[in-house]
Amino acid sequence: MNLILKSIFNQIIIQIMNTVIKAILTFISGATIGLLTGILTAPRSGKATRVKVITDIKDQKDQLEEAATRKLEEAKTILNESIEKQKKASMNNIDKVAEAIKVS
Repeated sequence: MNLILKSIFNQIIIQIMNTVIKAILTFISGATIGLLTGILTAPRSGKATRVKVITDIKDQKDQLEEAATRKLEEAKTILNESIEKQKKASMNNIDKVAEAIKVS
């Protein structure tokens, strides 16, 4: 029983982490493409472009940190909910086994 719960728990963690990683990578890709497009098509001097790039990178970093924090919180919530569900299911199974032992 413990081995089954560990396996289920591990699968849930892997799914959550895959979702978080995909979301972060998608965000980074989109931000990078947008940033490069803006830089390459903007009619600015070299110095103005460098200042703009630095500012944009800092903004993207802040947005990425916020997105990663939100996704991490979502993952924690999903994980905690899954743990509670598994805990309740395990307790129900233990109660059933204990009742079966009392009956026999």
